[in-house]
Amino acid sequence: MRLRLPLCLALAFLSCVALGADGPQSAGDATRQAVLAADAQYWRTFNACDLQAMAPLLTEDVEFYHDKTGLTVTRQGVLDSLRKGPCADPSMHLRREAVPGSVTFHPLAGGFALLTGRHRFVVEKDGQAPYVDGQAEFAAIWQWTGGQWRMRRIVSYDHAPVAYVPPASHEVLTREQAKRCIGRYRTTPSGNLTVTAEGDHLRLVAGPLSVTLRPLSADRFAAQERDLQFEFEGGTRADGRAARVAVYEHGARVATGTRED
Repeated sequence: MRLRLPLCLALAFLSCVALGADGPQSAGDATRQAVLAADAQYWRTFNACDLQAMAPLLTEDVEFYHDKTGLTVTRQGVLDSLRKGPCADPSMHLRREAVPGSVTFHPLAGGFALLTGRHRFVVEKDGQAPYVDGQAEFAAIWQWTGGQWRMRRIVSYDHAPVAYVPPASHEVLTREQAKRCIGRYRTTPSGNLTVTAEGDHLRLVAGPLSVTLRPLSADRFAAQERDLQFEFEGGTRADGRAARVAVYEHGARVATGTRED
């Protein structure tokens, strides 16, 4: 009989632990969802340059640390930096995207929470296809204050270019293609472009630039090292060689070269 009391106490203790674990877990889940929702709303306002809607999502004493531009303080300071920076040019739109699977949530005592992860920035310019301009790590401390979650401290660091992935192609360079494209072309902004054949690909050299070109179609080639494409145009010459080459960067035509040889 003496064993029953400790057994009952043990069972009661285990029951309390189980209930206690369920309670904070549910509260933690609710907090996590609330902070993530506030974070999503903040970045929606950022992408839309809706600074009026952004303001309530920042504390008055917010601090924003950036590894390239340094420290920006206060809510008004952050809003002004955006108004004069990425939101100043109506022909250019900067869109922030979190890298899928990178965002983590960390609850902090006293009504705070920490979000960390990696984000990318997509540039959209008039007349150009959108392109990823770079990526960085971030950490943001959120605070429950004034009846809602607000960002109090923001750190964006380790900014770097995103590794370029050339478009996939099953095209194989033919002898006729190579003969049509190789040669020397003159462009106004870049000077001479020289195209030569190297086995199963072309080599384009323009000053310090040297890129490998692989065919996407009969006339279109993609650089393997960066987001450049070249389309060889015309064919009225008696030898069948292209008369011009159009240069595309991030999907926008930026130059045209005229054959010189």
